Amino acid sequence: MPYLLGQVVRTTAGAADAEQLLDRVARILTDWADWVIADRLDEPDLIVRVAAYGRSGPLALPGGMGRATARRSAAGTVGILPALVGAPQRLLRLRDDELHDLARADEPHVALQASAALSLGTQDLLLVGLVARDTVVGVLTLGSCSGFSDEQVAEIADVGAHLGVALDATRLLAGQRTLATALQTSLLPALPAISDLRLAARYQPAARGLSVGGDWYDAFVTASGLVVVIGDASGHDVSAAVRMSDLRNLLRAHAVDHDEPPSAVVARLDRTAATLGLEATATCVMGQVRQLSTCTWRLAWTSAGHLPPIHVRNGRAVLVETDPDLMLGVDPATARADHHRDLVRGDTLLLYTDGLIELPTQSLDVRLELLRRTVEEHAQADPDELLEALLTAFGTGATDDIAMLAVRVLPVPAQAEPSAPSGPA
Repeated sequence: MPYLLGQVVRTTAGAADAEQLLDRVARILTDWADWVIADRLDEPDLIVRVAAYGRSGPLALPGGMGRATARRSAAGTVGILPALVGAPQRLLRLRDDELHDLARADEPHVALQASAALSLGTQDLLLVGLVARDTVVGVLTLGSCSGFSDEQVAEIADVGAHLGVALDATRLLAGQRTLATALQTSLLPALPAISDLRLAARYQPAARGLSVGGDWYDAFVTASGLVVVIGDASGHDVSAAVRMSDLRNLLRAHAVDHDEPPSAVVARLDRTAATLGLEATATCVMGQVRQLSTCTWRLAWTSAGHLPPIHVRNGRAVLVETDPDLMLGVDPATARADHHRDLVRGDTLLLYTDGLIELPTQSLDVRLELLRRTVEEHAQADPDELLEALLTAFGTGATDDIAMLAVRVLPVPAQAEPSAPSGPA
């Protein structure tokens, strides 16, 4: 692999999106040119300036080249770009005499762009179309005050060919991620309003790539009381989001269909998924919250291989650890157990997915303890404030999606609504 192309491939391998990809390449190419501009072309005819660098850093552009963050319509019909689109191999090289001729052209945009390049001392101008599926999706513009060798032009052309494919891939990934996120967020429910309980939830897609799809939360009221669910279907793509929606909807149906303990609901869900051939593996916690008295609620829950809930009482946070049952999708005949815990006024229950705490450089036990301490530091916060604090502490730059659900028993009983006056005033 040629040196320049190899350097570009290594440097751009972890680029999160088209902007980062083009910016990194523009920086690299300043070792080969006196200045570099990288533009992205968006449908139908918009050109978007992504990066502009000289050898010493960000480039102050002459007026004819637009601002460093310029966006211009009619990109394919005015200026030098139409000539590039029609050029062999989508590569256009303009030397000093050609630039001076273009600076005197009748077409004003062409003349302005050529004059701007000359004002930077350019003796050799190279425009490289970044092509994906026979469509120019971006442009690299390189200027040299001393001229490019034929070998340099050939290597830069190879870089352009690689970038076209890479840009296409990032666009496809972004489109799939947007679709997965839209599907996932469309399934996240409005939380029910329940007297004496306060609920809050958060869903945050992963910060980069296609790591989106499987996490969900749910809360709804049945004859069994308030049902709360947190789950994580395996995978990080649109297919994972589809599997998640299947499991979520089946669990809802089973929970409403029978008044039975969480273990029975989840066991029926597992058997139904196997019968339908969903081939969906997932972890989840399903809980039922029933009011026992004016001051006490009973939480019954089952865990299908999921992380332990956190229970907050009197300023202290506890990981409610039990022996979790098998995750969903492994053995539909597996026995499942229920667990119970009382909640009193002022208590908070937190359910969460592993994206909140996963970090390759630390063990799960260390991360769980850090989460417990962080929850304890915000023990008096209301559920929304607690979840925002956790996203701040753990969610920045997360490489997996995150779902959280918090339920708090209000410290003081909710006031009854004042009765409407009877009859005319």
